[in-house]
Amino acid sequence: MKPHRDANELAARLGQAANKPVPLPETPLAPPPAPAPEAEKTVRSATQKEKSPKTATGTVAITLRPTRALLNRYTRAAAERTLKSGRVCSAQELMLEVLERGKP
Repeated sequence: MKPHRDANELAARLGQAANKPVPLPETPLAPPPAPAPEAEKTVRSATQKEKSPKTATGTVAITLRPTRALLNRYTRAAAERTLKSGRVCSAQELMLEVLERGKP
């Protein structure tokens, strides 16, 4: 590859800049004042909801990797139940029900 015509000049300028000490500010910078918590609340828009602390639900997150055929079966069953009951039912809900039925 052919070098750029100004490559040597750029290298020299970079070398000079690297060897020159960085000027420090004469006065130390003060940290910006912390905003008052009350002022922060007034800045929020009316559409933003304040986050509530998470409560323990007694459940644990796990990952399942069912085969496509099994997932399709549960998805179809969930769709049928959704149509019958009039409320949305997910395949995950059905899987949990089947697991609970298997309890000793």
